[in-house]
Amino acid sequence: MASYRLVMRNGPTPGKAFVLEQAEVFVGRDLNNEIVINDPEVSRRHARFFLQAGGYVLEDLGSTNGTTINGQRIMGPYSLRPGEVILLGENVILVYEAVMDPNATVVASAGQPATVQGAPQAFPSIQSAPPPAVPAQAYAGQIPDASYEAPAPAKKKIPIWLIIVVLLLIISCVCIGALWLIDSQNLWCNWFGWVFNMFSPGVCP
Repeated sequence: MASYRLVMRNGPTPGKAFVLEQAEVFVGRDLNNEIVINDPEVSRRHARFFLQAGGYVLEDLGSTNGTTINGQRIMGPYSLRPGEVILLGENVILVYEAVMDPNATVVASAGQPATVQGAPQAFPSIQSAPPPAVPAQAYAGQIPDASYEAPAPAKKKIPIWLIIVVLLLIISCVCIGALWLIDSQNLWCNWFGWVFNMFSPGVCP
């Protein structure tokens, strides 16, 4: 029967292994947790692991900086598979591994040497398959991978009526400015004298 453990790939004690032996294991900065990780990005009670048929389930406990699995932040319980990478906050990286016998032969590991209960040991590693660039199927509470780029929204076309209104405003401003210039310089007879004389002869010399 397989047992399970967490190996810290990055964090306060890289390479350290935490054996999951209880039905429920809490992780956080507080000393009352079964797994204590002293990192400012980790909440006092950050997450919990609880045992179900087939392995452990990970649940974030409303932590400030969140819990991410294979690059995707979880919002609900998630059934772990050996070899999956867990990120607590932004600094602490843990790898979930299955151990088949008491000699700690690793079935799925991250390829990093670890220490079990304080004794340094080297474990043969099997590289886990990299997660897909785009998740094939979303699970409950999943937030899309930040590396996935959504298609750019189509550019909105400017309505024709708005173009017409702007043009009319520009024309009106030009006409008003021209009339103001003509009136201020008293150029009515110079420019439009023939029009005034057409309707009122002798108005403009």
